Amino acid sequence: MIEDALRYQTQGDDWVKRVALGGVVLFFGFLIVPLFTFQGYMLEVMRRVLRGETDTPPAWDELDLTDITVDGIRHTVVVMGYGLLLTLALAVPGLLVIGGGLGGSEGLLLVGFLVAALLYLIGVLAMAVILPVATGNFVRADSIAAGFDRDVLSSVGTSRTMLMAVVMAFAVNVIVSVGATILGFTIVGYLAVPFLAFVGQSAIMYVWGRGFADAYEEEYGEPPLAPTTATGGTHGSGPATTGTTPSVDEPIGDSDTDQPSWSDDTDESGFGTSAWDDAGDGDSGRRR
Repeated sequence: MIEDALRYQTQGDDWVKRVALGGVVLFFGFLIVPLFTFQGYMLEVMRRVLRGETDTPPAWDELDLTDITVDGIRHTVVVMGYGLLLTLALAVPGLLVIGGGLGGSEGLLLVGFLVAALLYLIGVLAMAVILPVATGNFVRADSIAAGFDRDVLSSVGTSRTMLMAVVMAFAVNVIVSVGATILGFTIVGYLAVPFLAFVGQSAIMYVWGRGFADAYEEEYGEPPLAPTTATGGTHGSGPATTGTTPSVDEPIGDSDTDQPSWSDDTDESGFGTSAWDDAGDGDSGRRR
C-alpha cells in the first residue's frame, strides 16, 4: 500500500500540473487561508479513496475552492477539539510542576514532570490513531460532530486494519521527511519541498482512507461511502448519475398506445377503482 500511496499523485496525464498547483498552494501557506484550501483538497483525496476511486486524484479545476477551503476550516475545528482535550489532560501534571516550583518541593516537581511526560507520550500515540479515524468519519458523514463519534472511534480505532494503516502512514511520513531534509540542503531543493509535501500528504491521506474504508466495512458491513456512478461527483454535489429515469407520468413503451385513465367508480366496499385494477394478471395497484 505504501508504494501505491506514494505513486497516487503521479497518476493521470496532468499529474505535473496537479502537483505544481498543490505545491504553490502550500508555498503560500503563510497567508493562512491557503492552508485551509490545502487541507480541504486532502479531505477530497480521502473522500475519493473512501469511495474506492483511487485511479485518478482530484483535479484542482474540478473542485470549488471555496467549498474545499470551508471544508478545511471545519476539519481544523475537529483537530483543535482533540488538541484541547490533550491540553486539558496535561493541565493536571502542569499544576503539579507549578506547585512544586513555587513550594520548593523537588519531589513534587519531579513527579509533575514524569506524569506530564507520560501523559504527553500517551496523548501523542492516542492522537496518532484517533485523528485518522476522526478525519475519516468526518469525511464520511460530512459533519463536525461525526469527528467525535465515540462508537466509530472505539470500533474502527481499535481495528487491526486501521492500526496497520496508521503504522504505514507513519512510515510514509518518515520517507517524505527524509526526502524533504535532503532537498533542504540546497536552495533549489528547498523550493521543491512544498511539492514533495503535497505528494507526501496525499499519500498519507490515501493510506488513512484505505485503512478507514476497510476497517469501517469490517465493523459495519458496508462501505463508508458509495462510489459515484460517473465521474464528476464531487463534494457537495452528491453522487453523479448517468442517463435519465422516466418519471411516473411518462408513458412507457409505444407512444401510440392508449394509456388508461383514473375513474371515479367505486366497488362494493366503497373504495375507488380505476382502469389500473383491470390488469389481466389480477395484481391490482401495480402499474404495468
